[in-house]
Amino acid sequence: MNKKIFLYVKAFSDLGTYMDLIAINVLMYAATGSTGLLAATMAFRTIGGLISSVFSGVLADRFDRRKIMIIADFLRAAIILLLLFFPNPVMIIAVCFLIGFTTSLFSVSYSAEIPQIFGEDKVIQTNALIARLTSISLVFGFIGAGIITNVVGYKWTLIIDAVTYILSALILLKMKWQTSTAQKNSTSAAESVKKTFSSLSKDLKEVNAFILLAPMLLLVNAVFLIGSFAGASHNLGIPLLAEMISEEKQSLFYGLIWGAWGLGSVFSTMIIPKIKFNDDRSLYYAAFFSAMLMSAGFITFFSNSNSWLILAFAFFTGIFDATFTTLHAVILQKTANHIRGRIFGVGMLLKSLGFALGFVVAPVVLEASSLKIMVWIFHGTLISATLCIIFYATHLYKKGKQLKSVS
Repeated sequence: MNKKIFLYVKAFSDLGTYMDLIAINVLMYAATGSTGLLAATMAFRTIGGLISSVFSGVLADRFDRRKIMIIADFLRAAIILLLLFFPNPVMIIAVCFLIGFTTSLFSVSYSAEIPQIFGEDKVIQTNALIARLTSISLVFGFIGAGIITNVVGYKWTLIIDAVTYILSALILLKMKWQTSTAQKNSTSAAESVKKTFSSLSKDLKEVNAFILLAPMLLLVNAVFLIGSFAGASHNLGIPLLAEMISEEKQSLFYGLIWGAWGLGSVFSTMIIPKIKFNDDRSLYYAAFFSAMLMSAGFITFFSNSNSWLILAFAFFTGIFDATFTTLHAVILQKTANHIRGRIFGVGMLLKSLGFALGFVVAPVVLEASSLKIMVWIFHGTLISATLCIIFYATHLYKKGKQLKSVS
């Protein structure tokens, strides 16, 4: 079977993720009218990912990554369908937590397996294609969910969402490859799981020591953490911005804004493979500058009220958001295979931790100020922190300090 089919699996999975994000957020806000509960749906999704990321990397390094992805997809399909029968705020929050938990399990195993299937010399091209497929899924997922939810209601969106997860799982069931994490001994599953959790502390210490020995990896992860924190502001703000544009067509504009962002991401992934990075240093600096331009884009379109300007700058923002995400994945995939799952687990932990903290702080800042000021504060923090990190990294290079490679 063509290896690239593996990449389309995640596209199906992402399609479902983006559709349920629109449907669930619109459902919660329509039912309660509370920005606090809207933030809670995103926060609990993030907390689920945060808890899962603590051990998802360990599982990805010790078990068959393909099986982990299959189980996660079937679970997500079952979880999202619960809202058809129990569409109340408590169940919405519970579903968000569980979706975040299982999505982390899937994503870590998926990302860690990429170099094994496609080769470590092709990670930039492969990750660019992944980002392109993800962006296309985002466009169809957000715009499709916005239109479907606006026309026929959230239930059909959730049903289609569940179908995408099931399709992803069925494709994985048909695919066969020898994963490097398959168990080679005869211990039972229960004994293996028990052994995995008993060694969790040791595994986390090993990853921590590895990251501390690679200063640039530590710095790019710091930007990733702050970027996730800043991301809470626009994830909370976009549905509110969509309501400001048109209260009657909130879900439609919600989808259109993210759709324009996704088109920018697609454009980015067509350019990235053509860029030649001479060394790891240029790769890191490209990631840093992409993060700052992404934040500048979010600040700009939240400072506008014209829908066309908002969509135009959402497109611009998508270009640099996808660039940073792709380069961050490439940097992590340059690590050794035996520890790569745990490195991605740390990445997912940082992402979830940043989002969780952001969703706690963002509603407070929004209540005390305005939507525009909230985004300025959060993304201004990312720009300022990244500038400091760039100056620090430059200082290390000027001193001639050897910055250890991540590989």
